[in-house]
Amino acid sequence: MRNKESIISFTEGILYSYSQVFFARNKTFAAFLLIVTFFDPVMGFSGLLSIIISNLFAWVLGYDHEAIRSGNYGFNSLLVGLGLGFYYAPNPEFFILLSVGALLSFLFTVLVSGILYKYNLPYLSIPFLLALWALTLSSRNFTSLEISEHGVYTLNELYATGSGFLVGIYQFLKQDSMPEMIRIYFNSLGAILFQYNILSGILVAIGLLIYSRIAFLLSFISFATAYYFYQILGADINSLSYNYIGFNFILSGIALGGYFLVPSRSSILWTILLVPALLILTSSLRSIFTNLQLSIYSLPFNIVVITFLYALKLRQKPSGPKEVAVQHHSPEKNLYHNLSGKDRFRNFRPISISLPVFGNWYISQGHNGVHTHRGEWKDAWDFVLVDQHGKQFKSEGKMLEDYYCFDKPIIAPADGEIEQIVDDVEDNIVGDSNLNQNWGNSIVIKHGYQLYSQISHIKKGTIKVKKGDLVKKGDSLAQCGNSGRSPEPHVHFQIQTTPSIGSKTLNYPLSHFVTNLDGKVNYEFFGYPAQGDLVKNIDVNQSLYWAFHLLPGKILKFAVTDGEKNWEESWEVKADFYNNSYLECAKTKSIAYFINDGSLFYFTQFKGDKKSLLYLFFLAAFRVMLSVQKELTLTDEIPLHLYTSSPARKLHDFIAPISPFMKAQFLLKYAETGNNIGEESIVLKSRTTLKRSHLYSKKIEFNIEIKDYTINKVLTNYKNKTITATCIK
Repeated sequence: MRNKESIISFTEGILYSYSQVFFARNKTFAAFLLIVTFFDPVMGFSGLLSIIISNLFAWVLGYDHEAIRSGNYGFNSLLVGLGLGFYYAPNPEFFILLSVGALLSFLFTVLVSGILYKYNLPYLSIPFLLALWALTLSSRNFTSLEISEHGVYTLNELYATGSGFLVGIYQFLKQDSMPEMIRIYFNSLGAILFQYNILSGILVAIGLLIYSRIAFLLSFISFATAYYFYQILGADINSLSYNYIGFNFILSGIALGGYFLVPSRSSILWTILLVPALLILTSSLRSIFTNLQLSIYSLPFNIVVITFLYALKLRQKPSGPKEVAVQHHSPEKNLYHNLSGKDRFRNFRPISISLPVFGNWYISQGHNGVHTHRGEWKDAWDFVLVDQHGKQFKSEGKMLEDYYCFDKPIIAPADGEIEQIVDDVEDNIVGDSNLNQNWGNSIVIKHGYQLYSQISHIKKGTIKVKKGDLVKKGDSLAQCGNSGRSPEPHVHFQIQTTPSIGSKTLNYPLSHFVTNLDGKVNYEFFGYPAQGDLVKNIDVNQSLYWAFHLLPGKILKFAVTDGEKNWEESWEVKADFYNNSYLECAKTKSIAYFINDGSLFYFTQFKGDKKSLLYLFFLAAFRVMLSVQKELTLTDEIPLHLYTSSPARKLHDFIAPISPFMKAQFLLKYAETGNNIGEESIVLKSRTTLKRSHLYSKKIEFNIEIKDYTINKVLTNYKNKTITATCIK
């Protein structure tokens, strides 16, 4: 079994090496490119053999198998092999040179990637350039090599493939009826693979269009901009047509417009703005390299893209084009994941800090407060308890004990270490303040590097921890008091970057809390509660917690009924090399990545069969708060490409970077249906909908039944059809 998986992985590494030339990881597109390279069998075989040799070096030397499978070590070797196959005729000496070229390409890949990795920059096709230049310069001394006549007799080469049909198409396309810019564009596309004929370029364009509408659009916009700039500046258009350097603009457009940067108006604008710089660089480098009798190939593209990406990383306040945080190897996927994640992860932080109190508390003063939260201390909260009339106290409120929050427990907002403690300041009488000891009794907790929280105005003598103690989220720390600059009992809470009591505050969101404003309940995932909000931490429901407590090794089995069809499906919980958890379907090998932080379960990615039960569960439980809140409606946005692949969506891809009008919406409500002794039954009702402007379609409804601390049943209703999946104990 392991040998079979290794063979499949190695084969995929060969295939993906082709699509990686265009930054893609797509088998269909890769197949298009492979076929194009075999328009000349010698070149096609040279490129394929070069990939195999390079990947074998990586495999034998023990390099990361996933990197090999993704084509990272193969695509530069492919270009080297194609280049050698174009320039030289096959003989024994040629294959020796080809093997050395593959090795050089692999070694340069390791070297250049290692250098640029420090700056989080891509190595692009630099290894190809270094390897092919070295081989070209050295081969001038090798008399056994025979110069090839590729590109001289294009019709003969096409006829040699065994198809007169290709010859007919090529002759038809050679007619002058095709606009010059379109013809040069296709020639430039084919030249990326050393195929200097228009037919190759058209097939590459078709493959590119199938793989990504955005990538195709970006390639054309960038090239068209370059074409017209050549005319405006009076540059020689023939240099684009006969030297085939136009592919530098094509690759730059795809790389910056939608691969390394999230497709947007800004990214498209910058691909256009960088065209003149790329043009000037191309022209100047050609002048230099002509003296060396070398082609510049993709050197201008490499310089411009790497330099611009490096410049973006030095920004103090990022604005304009946005770098892709998690690479999905497709402009559409990069775009739709970014659009869906804008609200979902708007304020996300790797360390979750919650409210420092139990129950429902009222925020009497928030950020930029009226009384004290000003200047360097503006990002803080004051919490109090109020009754149904909004009052903070009973009776006349003259005694500390009259205040509902006085002496109530204070808890650790997150895991951490006690850094500072003050516990000897007397509590003020109501209406008085201690201006000399402003913060009163306080606790400072360290949660991470340059991340601390401070809780102040604590009741004297109630602190239960000491400096150096390790605390867990929710641990009892002390009681609410009225010490320091505090005329009335309340809890002051702030987040800061230094451990000193009274440090300036840090604008850092609180995670997982519920607000109740005028009876409307909202769930906040990393947000900033405001003055006047009634807030509380998530009360985790144990049935939901254990039902979604999916640890690696756990297996879920379901009996599925779909009309008259019946089958069983099982999922195993696994974790990848980076410790990302996912569910894998044993039957379809589909996988669904998820995160469970103890308060919220949510899916992040799906790969595989969209007809599988796992995909339906991915939609049904796209986001689940592990607390039963009947009055709460939980919403989210599913990445559009994961919800529909309809022709309408593919047309939408063309304009999505500029003005997206389609989105896939998710909605979930909680319905507790039973709570007997020793048994709790909860039904989660969710719905997914495709929204097109103001129109809605493709509505799928789900019921997830939680029983005996497990996911007991999943019901899917779509187009008057019900699919029932029942857990097999």
